[in-house]
Amino acid sequence: MNKFLLFTFLLIVKNFCIAQECLKDIDLSKIPYKEVRALIVAQKNSNVECIKDIKSSCSNDFKCSEYYKQIRNFKIDKSLQTVWENYVGNETQKAYNSKKFALGLMLCKKNVNDKILYPSNSFGRLDTGQVIYLKLKFLKGLLKMAVAFEVNKIDTTNKIIEFSYVKGGKSRGKQILEFRANEKNKTDIIHTTFYRSNSKIRDIVFYPFFHAKVTRELHNNFKKIVFQAPKNLIIFNKV
Repeated sequence: MNKFLLFTFLLIVKNFCIAQECLKDIDLSKIPYKEVRALIVAQKNSNVECIKDIKSSCSNDFKCSEYYKQIRNFKIDKSLQTVWENYVGNETQKAYNSKKFALGLMLCKKNVNDKILYPSNSFGRLDTGQVIYLKLKFLKGLLKMAVAFEVNKIDTTNKIIEFSYVKGGKSRGKQILEFRANEKNKTDIIHTTFYRSNSKIRDIVFYPFFHAKVTRELHNNFKKIVFQAPKNLIIFNKV
């Protein structure tokens, strides 16, 4: 009886350890971007061991007033449900690859079979608990960096997606995408970003400029996915 209990305990511990895969299990050779590899190494050196240990840069008492704010509004000439399904559907890899950014890695906090996904894998639908690593490239490749964010919320009723930067990166804060049907049965997307770093120059001058370019390109990628046409996304306002 005691042997059976011991065997059962060891089996449970083994399964728990497998489910809680660690950053040391990441095969850096499968990540094609040195900036993303460097970010993973930096997280390891900051005592982030398991995927579940990756934390959001936003605390539970998040205060918008303590962050800089950028709002970008987009209009897509398609129904709300169609646009929403494409944003949360199986197009993550296609949407997050372009001239200015590329998908380097996805980690999944939920208890799924594939917790570490490389660019060569199939990512499936967007889900909460996913941590997405991107390589960003600006000024024709003169400026390169890596960023990681976690999907915190997918509200299918109110059509809201929320994700936050993870701890360890240069930026802190979160981004909120709100999808709304307008009077013409088309879709408005409000992309709100709350951000800050340790540099006021970066926050006031550089971040707004480069972030606007990234958000524009991201939504244009989704536009191509939805329409397979070059001119269906229109920016009608920006703050």
